Amino acid sequence: CDFRSPLPFSDLHDNVSMYVEQLFARSTEFGATMLYACFPNTYIDPNRDELDIDPELVEADQWPEPLNPTVSKRGLGLLKSVSRYGDPLQERKLTYEDVERRLNRYHRPYNEELTRVIRDKRHRFGYALQLSCHCMSAVGAPTHPDKGQDRADFCIADGEGTTSSAEALELLVETLRDRGHSVSINTPYTGGPLMTRNADPENGVDSLMIETNKRLFMSIKSFERTEGFESTQASLTHATQVMADYAASRAERS
Repeated sequence: CDFRSPLPFSDLHDNVSMYVEQLFARSTEFGATMLYACFPNTYIDPNRDELDIDPELVEADQWPEPLNPTVSKRGLGLLKSVSRYGDPLQERKLTYEDVERRLNRYHRPYNEELTRVIRDKRHRFGYALQLSCHCMSAVGAPTHPDKGQDRADFCIADGEGTTSSAEALELLVETLRDRGHSVSINTPYTGGPLMTRNADPENGVDSLMIETNKRLFMSIKSFERTEGFESTQASLTHATQVMADYAASRAERS
């Protein structure tokens, strides 16, 4: 096994986005392509740049180019050095070979396929809409910018106006609010490389992030789905259909 952690399983698993693929399962009925990361971000995070690594976590002198820690300064980079609550997550320092193995098996193939799908949609239809889907804790954790603050039902992000047209952003936000949900915009998250790698709103590629609050659909203690799962899934299914219709209309205009 090339991944071990000193954390209890419950603490480790709490860092993972759970049930997201089920919440959005019906999106393919509306013409969407779903690309699901079947590996946990605690192992390697596809939503981080390859050099966003905490030098203290690895044998840094082995790297052929300088590391570029950004989010990893808070322990939440390509390789998590701490849990969301600040507890050490890794058992040992990782070598260059360790990281390259994870990049080649998981990170690079996932991102290459995502880019291929988006470019294909843009080429075929003249417009592509990417929804980057995640789930978040109900209250900001110590390692996050909103420590101790209650969060909205959904956080929708567009990289603070850089990854999507305002039209697409407003439609998604208002669709969820019309369902009775509270929605924040670019708070506490603005989105990451999964969006910025492919977004090009001026040339027909909009990318939006959807963070769904875990309190809506699961128990944070047992990790089981709760009675709220079906209604949350219904809201996201409706939102996905609205955005699919929007994408079709944008394609006709392109």
